[in-house]
Amino acid sequence: MKKILVMLGLLVILASPAYAIKGVGIGIRGGLVSDYKNPGLDNSTFNLDLKQMPMFGGHVVLGFIPIIELEGSAEMAWKKKSFDIEGNTGDLTLRDFSLNATVKYKFPFPVIKPYIGAGLGWHWLTYSVSLSSGSSINMPVDENRLGYHGLVGLALKLPALPLEFFAEGRYTHIMTKQEKFDTKASHYTTLLGGVTLGF
Repeated sequence: MKKILVMLGLLVILASPAYAIKGVGIGIRGGLVSDYKNPGLDNSTFNLDLKQMPMFGGHVVLGFIPIIELEGSAEMAWKKKSFDIEGNTGDLTLRDFSLNATVKYKFPFPVIKPYIGAGLGWHWLTYSVSLSSGSSINMPVDENRLGYHGLVGLALKLPALPLEFFAEGRYTHIMTKQEKFDTKASHYTTLLGGVTLGF
């Protein structure tokens, strides 16, 4: 809760007149979700290890002072995996759609700028199963949950172009809770890259 209050406080400060918007950008992103730990899947019939999932999305960036940005993003990660459990065969599809708000601090270097950041996200987690027979299996229920994340990255801004390229690593913690499995949080890391067109 303390981390959430700190992030909300930063958003209020950035909304003040002293931090008027200095620039706007839009862009696309993509990457790979790794080490996905979802207790709902670990404790269900599946017990599947979803080590990696592709991710893609888009973002909008608001620059306030040269070193601080507020970023809003929409992202989708997904994974389809076949299974064979006690003669029941089929496919499990997991989707994680999220809307995120992130504050980034960019260190003032001329071309390549390291940065750190933190933010909040709302995650829609959905699970779907297709079975080859009419059998029933025990699976997690869909969830809408709050999460938070921290990140580090590098941004490359070429002076002659309105484009900025970036690569970052991010850790995400989602406050999931599957009541019937007595489980709690999910967490994972994401390696992603993208490009932003500035205006």
